[in-house]
Amino acid sequence: MKRTKNIYDKICTFDNIKLAYNYAKRGKQHRRDVVIFSSNLEENLLDIQSDLMNLTYEIGKYRTFFVNDPKKRLVMALPFRDRVVQWAIYLQVNPILDRRYINTSYACRIGGGMQRAAKQLQRYMRVQQGKCFVLKMDVSKYFYRVNHDTMVDIIRRIFNDDRLCWLLEKIIRGDEKFGIQLDDYNFDGERVTGVGMPIGNLTSQMFANMYLNELDQFCKHKLSAKYYVRYMDDVCIVSDSKRELRNIWVLSEAFLNHKLKLKLNNKTMIRGVNQGVDFCGFRIWVDHIRLRKKTALKMKHRLKYLRKKYSEGFVELITLKCSLFSYIGQLKHCDGYMLTRSILSKICLE
Repeated sequence: MKRTKNIYDKICTFDNIKLAYNYAKRGKQHRRDVVIFSSNLEENLLDIQSDLMNLTYEIGKYRTFFVNDPKKRLVMALPFRDRVVQWAIYLQVNPILDRRYINTSYACRIGGGMQRAAKQLQRYMRVQQGKCFVLKMDVSKYFYRVNHDTMVDIIRRIFNDDRLCWLLEKIIRGDEKFGIQLDDYNFDGERVTGVGMPIGNLTSQMFANMYLNELDQFCKHKLSAKYYVRYMDDVCIVSDSKRELRNIWVLSEAFLNHKLKLKLNNKTMIRGVNQGVDFCGFRIWVDHIRLRKKTALKMKHRLKYLRKKYSEGFVELITLKCSLFSYIGQLKHCDGYMLTRSILSKICLE
């Protein structure tokens, strides 16, 4: 595909920055930093526009914290002003990148999602009809190990716009260390420079899809992997030949190591479809899909916690209802009738 030109000026328009502000504040209107920014809105938006147009934009300081959902993750959040800038970039750049992706890449895309990814994998398993196998590849510490130099090279292959490349490279490299060592499971070691993306940035989602699109194109067009599905750093490939999948595994791992500077973790394996495949929070067979046991237990524990807090007066009824309806909605995408019935019965009894 041709390199794209003249994007930066579109990012810098006042209308685009104002729209970015509207997206950035959704669900956060009452937060202190949003209220302060909004109290002098026009001046703040013009200030952002001036910094971008004059190439004087500087990234704010990250606020770091940990979440356990379900495993421990380091999250890095920017001030609200920088989130507006990221939305301004995303609104103009992401549609261009999205057109380059394959149809079966489902993360952070309109028309994508975990449920659709799971159902697409099941459709591919059904196409084979007879005995078939699934190669499941999982990149080790993906967000913390993306190589900055490689990512900048990809961006410069896509965009023929020096100012845009300057801005994106500034965000990618940042002023802080984003990476961690591959064997650092508790985030106790020293952060690593030259690798990693901060979980919490809108642009990190965009860059993550762009980066592994290189693997998508390699598998689809070089290795002729016909039945291929990816959700962020989880890849599933279906085939009736175990030998073909082993060959794809070896070549894909070599591509990841040498071209993208990434490694597969020990969850990578080839499984028969009769064993079921863990993907996107579900366990998938040819004829049915179930919620993973770990996900179901997490759901039950969360509802039990909310019921307890509601009875003690620390949680409002609307909060409990929202969580309950969210879980029921998720269970509609799999064979979760008995689990739904169990959850509703416990709610009614208490």
